Amino acid sequence: MNSVQNVSARIVRAGPAAIPSLPVPAAADIVAALSATEKAAVEELINRLFREIRNARPAWRQAWPNKEALDSAKVTWVKAMIEGGVRDWYAQVELGLRRLRAEPSDFVPAPGKFVEWCSPTPESLGLQTAERAYDEACRNAHPSCRSSATWSHPVTYHAAIDVGLDVLTQLPGAESWKLFARSYAVMTRRAMAGQALGMATPLGIGHDSQKPEAMLAEEQSLQFALRVREAQGIPQSGEEARQALLAKFAPHRARLNKTVGGAHG
Repeated sequence: MNSVQNVSARIVRAGPAAIPSLPVPAAADIVAALSATEKAAVEELINRLFREIRNARPAWRQAWPNKEALDSAKVTWVKAMIEGGVRDWYAQVELGLRRLRAEPSDFVPAPGKFVEWCSPTPESLGLQTAERAYDEACRNAHPSCRSSATWSHPVTYHAAIDVGLDVLTQLPGAESWKLFARSYAVMTRRAMAGQALGMATPLGIGHDSQKPEAMLAEEQSLQFALRVREAQGIPQSGEEARQALLAKFAPHRARLNKTVGGAHG
């Protein structure tokens, strides 16, 4: 019950609030459990949706011939949106309405089809193809361009940062493209799901802001080496590659730790 009340309260309080997915309880129970205030908020949203649908689809009476059918359909559509994972009942529904208005049909779509239209696509997010994004990332990764670089979309920027600007400029094209295409696909999926873009694709080496700069520089070198190995298809697991690289840098790390320890002693 608390999960239902929390979600509904967010609808009322926050206006265009993001609504999390609700696997439990069932959609029918969620609708039935709403308070009077919460139901009023949901009804306002669904009534606006149905007004837009009737304005865009002149044959809507074939689907909803009377008030009873219309009211029943509203409950069904609310359930369909909850079950279909519609998280933002403002932005995503508007996205679905744009698709509905663009479709050359006089008839009301099935609720499942409308929910499908509510899901962002790369095109609806203004994303370019991976190839064009890669060209942009390589241009902006050049040392002379980094400080003044202009990025067409956050997804392109975060994919480039995830791969590493130095990696993009130093690896051969085929290898850097392989890494960028993977990261761009990951960032695109995150953007479509409304997730944060800044979280790096893990490669097995951690990052600690409290570490000395020299140690961070060493780990960045390890990250670079791991990406090179990945791009070249070297047949080692991530952990094996990590251990091999750490072993390679062990003498340097020992000297670095001794220097750091001595400085604090």
